[in-house]
Amino acid sequence: MFTRSRDNLATTTWHEFMKGLGNTREVAAERAKERAGLVRDALSDTGVEARRRSSLALDMLAGKPAPIRWGWVVAAAGIGALAGFAVAELLRGHPVDEAVASLRRQLGHTREKVEESVG
Repeated sequence: MFTRSRDNLATTTWHEFMKGLGNTREVAAERAKERAGLVRDALSDTGVEARRRSSLALDMLAGKPAPIRWGWVVAAAGIGALAGFAVAELLRGHPVDEAVASLRRQLGHTREKVEESVG
């Protein structure tokens, strides 16, 4: 009787162990597939970059001009426009503007004197 219970316990434990082992195997296989996909994507991107660079090298050896990188041109133009705007803002409100305002006041005052003497 004691042997039967021990055999039953051993059988139950063995089945639980095998079930756990099967779940572990499934999880490991799933993770391996994910990692393989990441490696495949990295290698694919590397291959695309290698083909692009080799094509550019062959074009250079054949004497073809390098393509214009419009992204860099647009970025440089944007930075130049921002720098120009910043300089214009820094110069705003300086003595030149004050001199123009003073000249306008003087001219307005002179006009009033002329109108008084004529009128």
